[in-house]
Amino acid sequence: MARDGAQTAERILQVAHQLFMERGFSGVSINDVVQQVGITKPTLYYHYADKEALYVAMAQRVLTQMGAEMTAAIAAIDGSFAQVLRSVIEMIQSHNAEDTRMLRHEIRTYLSPQWQAQLAEQFYRTMMGPLVTVMAQGLATKQISGGTAAELAMMFLCFIEAFSGPEGAAIQMHIDATRMTHMFLYGVSYQEEQHHGSDFTKLA
Repeated sequence: MARDGAQTAERILQVAHQLFMERGFSGVSINDVVQQVGITKPTLYYHYADKEALYVAMAQRVLTQMGAEMTAAIAAIDGSFAQVLRSVIEMIQSHNAEDTRMLRHEIRTYLSPQWQAQLAEQFYRTMMGPLVTVMAQGLATKQISGGTAAELAMMFLCFIEAFSGPEGAAIQMHIDATRMTHMFLYGVSYQEEQHHGSDFTKLA
């Protein structure tokens, strides 16, 4: 019985995830979900209190998955600090930027402050946490400077975001993860380009 219940909850979440990504929060009703899953409303409400709770469960799953991928991308690299950053960029770029952008927008637009705070805490723990650790190591080994580990981690994510979505798509075609890593670490200074050119070559 418990196993059947877990399977039903999983199926509900899978269908809801697909519908929310296709139509957005406002474009999906509980009726849409129960019809596609083939269950009744009371069955859905047994597992999820309402549409908001269902959306939160979906968002939590996305964050958990991306956090695990972030940790794996960092752990997989036994190399330089720059190589670790490049691995993180490649992991983030492997996800659909529009999906993650829409997810953030809908969390801010449709979810209650309580749920927003809970998801923000999970984002910091699963996504920012591993990256803050990486930046702390970079600071300790004097490979980066200019802020706290948390500040640098957020700057790094914002830097990647600038090349995501339709606004950055054309630029991203010509700037791969290696060059983005170099730009984040060394900026666009001519002197830095000359000084760190050999390090940049090793990333390729």
